[in-house]
Amino acid sequence: MAQRWRLIESGPGEPAWNMAVDEALVTRQSRGESPPVLRLYTWNPPALSLGYFQKKMTGIRFDLLDKLGIVPVRRSTGGRAVLHYGDLTYSIAVSLGQDIPTGLVDSFRYLCRGLLVTFASLGIEARLGSERLRKPFPASCFAVATPGDITWHGRKFVGSAQKRYESTILQHGSILIRSQANILSEIFSSEEEVNSQALLDKVTCLEDILERHVTLEEVSEALTSGFKKALNIDFQHDELNSEEEMLAASMIGKYSKLI
Repeated sequence: MAQRWRLIESGPGEPAWNMAVDEALVTRQSRGESPPVLRLYTWNPPALSLGYFQKKMTGIRFDLLDKLGIVPVRRSTGGRAVLHYGDLTYSIAVSLGQDIPTGLVDSFRYLCRGLLVTFASLGIEARLGSERLRKPFPASCFAVATPGDITWHGRKFVGSAQKRYESTILQHGSILIRSQANILSEIFSSEEEVNSQALLDKVTCLEDILERHVTLEEVSEALTSGFKKALNIDFQHDELNSEEEMLAASMIGKYSKLI
């Protein structure tokens, strides 16, 4: 029997609001007040989301963020900085157990099956990353492809992260649709030019892979079908309810501060 999940497709959201909504959804799911949720959304204005434990800000040109109209925001999940510019973000709020493995790597692999089936439907032979995050940690999330990330020919185009709320997890990630190459090389600067080029060599996007224009609607439809097929899900199209909106509003302040 198929699992019943909510599917929420949000319009462009302000960075702190996007992060607060994700926490509100996983909070209600952990209380048993909501079925599991898959949410798809974009960012307006563009943002640079920093991992929860990413306290050291070296390697990021914050002076350029302001000039480019990119807003820095803190995530509740771990990992390194992600540029939300020409991407589609997904988030999942679901409880562990039953079909969802409890182990960190295993839960990533299970949920990422939905992504792999999605990209296969688009004609992309994608794979999970296999690298380990080692010190010194890079500033950019896309510098390393861990088992929770998705690659094509060794180049990363989906970066994901998790946070656990007892037996419930929030997993969200960025799917690169359009190239970020020019902006990435400016924001994640280094004294050694070779390091900036090394980052660009590790990253790709759907439009570069498919060699054509790709729309948000196309990717959203493929994601819905991919997760439905891979995880045996019956989606119910839904919107945020008033309780979730109020809960997100009460949490938005902490995401507006980087420290």
